[in-house]
Amino acid sequence: MSDSTGRRIMVTGGLGFVGSFISEAFAQRGDQVTVVDSCVSSVVEAEELKAPSGSVEFVGESVEDYLVKLGSLDGFDMVVHCASYVGPASILQYAGQLGPAIVNTTSMVIEKCILADIPMVNFSSAEIYGKSGLLQEDGDIRVPPYFNPRIEYALGKLTAESMCMNSKDRGLRSATIRPFNVAGPRQSRFGGFVMPTFVQQALEGRPLTVFASGLQKRAFLSVTDLCRFVTDHLDDAAFRNPKVYNVGNPHNETEIYALAERIKEKTGSESDIIYADSTAIYGPQYEEAESFEKLPEIKNAASLGWAPTVTLEELIDETISYYRSHADMRGMNARL
Repeated sequence: MSDSTGRRIMVTGGLGFVGSFISEAFAQRGDQVTVVDSCVSSVVEAEELKAPSGSVEFVGESVEDYLVKLGSLDGFDMVVHCASYVGPASILQYAGQLGPAIVNTTSMVIEKCILADIPMVNFSSAEIYGKSGLLQEDGDIRVPPYFNPRIEYALGKLTAESMCMNSKDRGLRSATIRPFNVAGPRQSRFGGFVMPTFVQQALEGRPLTVFASGLQKRAFLSVTDLCRFVTDHLDDAAFRNPKVYNVGNPHNETEIYALAERIKEKTGSESDIIYADSTAIYGPQYEEAESFEKLPEIKNAASLGWAPTVTLEELIDETISYYRSHADMRGMNARL
């Protein structure tokens, strides 16, 4: 795929954090991109996408409505399905609707891709593991004996994965991505994401709010490394042999309190780092992830020749630089 240009690609959720970078990456390679986004989770306006003139068409409606209206995906060469409710804090208001929304939309995309005989990239989530440690694509998945919005989200994503895999015999060519703590410029604090929250707190001189013990381990991945996997390493052979791909950066492992310390130092902020009650900020339904340690094994992605390159220091610096000169428009009303 890295040598082919001029294709027509649909990116659902293409104005969201991940989707916007995916859309730009394909457009900058010479592809024609149709962005379909209802703007529920968007972080940029369509005209703000960094893409060659005329390379992006924007459709401002839900994926379901657009696919019904469109009828067929004939003429498209691929769908990258990023559209979803997202963020541990912002999904809370959709409790009870997360599962149906994820499953129904993914089902419609699958059916349209089968009929048009085009490949589909399905974005899942590392949330599906429900356990701690080094998380492997072929490892067990744990479902806790209780339910909250975060678990509903994970189960919806897991069901969508199963639908993609089980549709191989019906003709679907697909690849499923489980991103691990993607971060970078544009990511909004609105969803409860930790890196943009810490960065904006530090830049505004507010306390950096650490939840629970602060000893949670995460491995942060640059959104540009994620995009490069999709654009440069998913080829026809990968689509013919559907797999799940953990896409993360094991070298960028850090504890959350240590992340706060790094960001405070890099911004030169005099903010305090404090322990805070997450439910006092986001409401009683908010809970920490089941994975206290969320660390990726990336053997499937590595087998395609991909490796992450952006270090944690570079990723923090990029995020700080972005928010020194940009407002978080989506997160303007989110609590800091």
